[in-house]
Amino acid sequence: MSTKNPAPLRAAIYARQSVAEPLGIDRQIEACTALAASRDYPVVERYVDDNVSGYKARGEGTAFDRMLGDARAGKFDVLIVRKLDRLGRSLSALEALTAAKVATVTTDGEVDLASPSGRLIANVLTAVARNESEVKAERRVFANSDRRTKGVPTSGRVPYGYRWVSTKERAERGTVQAYELDEERAADVRLMFEQFLAGVPLGSIARDLNERGRRTLPYKNHPEGVPFRPTTVRRILLSPYYAALLPTPPEGGWGTYDQETITRDQCVEGAWEAIVGEETWLAAKEVLGNGGRRDNGGKVARKWLLSGLAVCGVCYEPVRAGGGEAGIHSYRCRSMAHFMRRGDPLDRFVESVIVERLSRPDAVELLLDKDRPDADALRAERLALSARLDSVVELVADGTLTTENARASIRSLREKLAAIDSQMTEAGRVDVLGDIVDAVDVAALWEGLSLARKRAVLETLMTVVVHTVGQGGRSQTMERMASTTDILWKE
Repeated sequence: MSTKNPAPLRAAIYARQSVAEPLGIDRQIEACTALAASRDYPVVERYVDDNVSGYKARGEGTAFDRMLGDARAGKFDVLIVRKLDRLGRSLSALEALTAAKVATVTTDGEVDLASPSGRLIANVLTAVARNESEVKAERRVFANSDRRTKGVPTSGRVPYGYRWVSTKERAERGTVQAYELDEERAADVRLMFEQFLAGVPLGSIARDLNERGRRTLPYKNHPEGVPFRPTTVRRILLSPYYAALLPTPPEGGWGTYDQETITRDQCVEGAWEAIVGEETWLAAKEVLGNGGRRDNGGKVARKWLLSGLAVCGVCYEPVRAGGGEAGIHSYRCRSMAHFMRRGDPLDRFVESVIVERLSRPDAVELLLDKDRPDADALRAERLALSARLDSVVELVADGTLTTENARASIRSLREKLAAIDSQMTEAGRVDVLGDIVDAVDVAALWEGLSLARKRAVLETLMTVVVHTVGQGGRSQTMERMASTTDILWKE
């Protein structure tokens, strides 16, 4: 009577690495294939998860999930991996494979989970690997915390307008500066703050950037970046990073901070160059927090100068624009009953009136705010107060002062800091008209302004009242425009 030879065990190979690096996966598969050959295991399948963390869940769509499904379906008998930590940082994967009656073998220890001794060894090795990872993570947290208190950000997504400086580059340069300016994008950021504080809506700022071909920083799914949206601009305006301020971790541990509520006191001086001043960031943050007109979420981004701003001379309703799709820009009364006029001549007339007014010698006296606080002086005073507060805290920490004795000084210093922050917010408000009336050539500067900025200036200066030109009134001269348009200057 002949004895049948048992069928050879069918093997599968699983390879994983946290960072995409082709040779790393190749080396794992090579080692696993060699072990299978030495034991005469036919390899029926290979499963590869590249750039996948062992800490994160590997659900539907991953090679790991497909491998577990095939194991439960009985498609192989042995799973070969380079090391146990390739399966993950917990025992759940090992337990799932054991339940599916699949023996796991590693090329560095030949652990067989089909036997009690193999499971014991696997438990010990996995526990050791988990402990090493936790110790490394704890050290990383402490190191990151220490760097942040010194104004050095951790690696991660870099703010638009900056480039990341690697640790090696910093060592070569002899600096701790982790960000360096990306001059072209930094100019975009400055313009965002200037336009927003000059009254330009978020939607209009985003549209202007997109029309100039600007895109957000590239990332994995969008290597060319994506178009700007009002929410993108809002996040930039709220970020303290642009004022070279680094938020400290929330009290009680690490986590994300809320841009809406972050304050100056929750930030330390960042070890990189600012794109805007602290006062500018504080001013933008205050306006966004107040939910004012400029925070419109991009609901309406007007395409014409007078639409929604000028009013009908009969019903005093805001005028509407139309005809742009057909190449004939026009304005009309909302009711369609009182007037319809060509838009380009009317726009040119109103713009000429604005330029003439802002070109007068008395424009600066009339329009600039002479009572604006001195931002540089406030910043210097704030640094001095912060240093005094730090000194008081240190005296309490080393026992020189009791908490009771220091409480009044700390309260007083914090009140002064809060008052200065309020003044700096006012100092950062960009006057809608300030840079224009200071210009040597107002007309040339005006031509270079975006439509949204021009509309903000118009809204600040005047109300335009439009009347009908009457039957047969085809004349488009400036005199005709003046006789059928009222300019009501605002106080």
